[in-house]
Amino acid sequence: MTLLSVFTLLLFFIGQITVTQSGSVTSALGDSVTITCKTNPKVHEGTFHDLHWFQQRDGQIPKPLIQFSSQRVTGIPERFTGCGSHSDFTLTISGVQVEDAAVYYCQSKHYINSQAVFTVKKLVVDPPHHVGDVRPSLTVLPPSREELQQGKATLMCLANKGFPSDWSLSWKVDGSSSSSSISWEESRSPGVLQEDGLYSWSSTLRLPADQWKKVGSVSCEATQGSQTPLSETLRRDQCSQS
Repeated sequence: MTLLSVFTLLLFFIGQITVTQSGSVTSALGDSVTITCKTNPKVHEGTFHDLHWFQQRDGQIPKPLIQFSSQRVTGIPERFTGCGSHSDFTLTISGVQVEDAAVYYCQSKHYINSQAVFTVKKLVVDPPHHVGDVRPSLTVLPPSREELQQGKATLMCLANKGFPSDWSLSWKVDGSSSSSSISWEESRSPGVLQEDGLYSWSSTLRLPADQWKKVGSVSCEATQGSQTPLSETLRRDQCSQS
């Protein structure tokens, strides 16, 4: 079961103003997570309660989710809801998704000096049923007959269900990563986080069809840190269209 864990990272004290959030909360995918935010003294109350929620995904700037305690920002999914008043507020994520992994900010504004006070929560994906690295499975797909007729050859390497995200894919042609007689191009897609908390990747090998006809075999190799490399080989004579 994939778990989503919320951890308290930071607590600010500014003068006599404090803002705190709940401790660790755990939820399975599809369940609900509720994050609490408690202020002392109560937030500034004009027409609305001056308490706001933000989400910051890895490598991105903070994005507003909820304004004035309960007003969902345009474009935010309905699974995000906020409520509360005075000093007690909550952010609830109903039907938690993998993409909800982020840092969550609670911002309150108080009448005392109109100070904005931030606290931080982090929602992280905890991959299930394993500790440490998971070796992905590799599949090498040959070029299509239609593409070969156009004078091109594209091979795909699919790496499925690995962990962590920094597995690297590379190619070897006839056992070598470079060749003076055959030239090719490689490209790699970034890792995609799956619902089970594991990652999938792909890499592409491109070369002219006439050079593909000279190839005996191609291998896709996956490496990560000190792990033993993982390799999958495709022989050209296995491909009926070649």
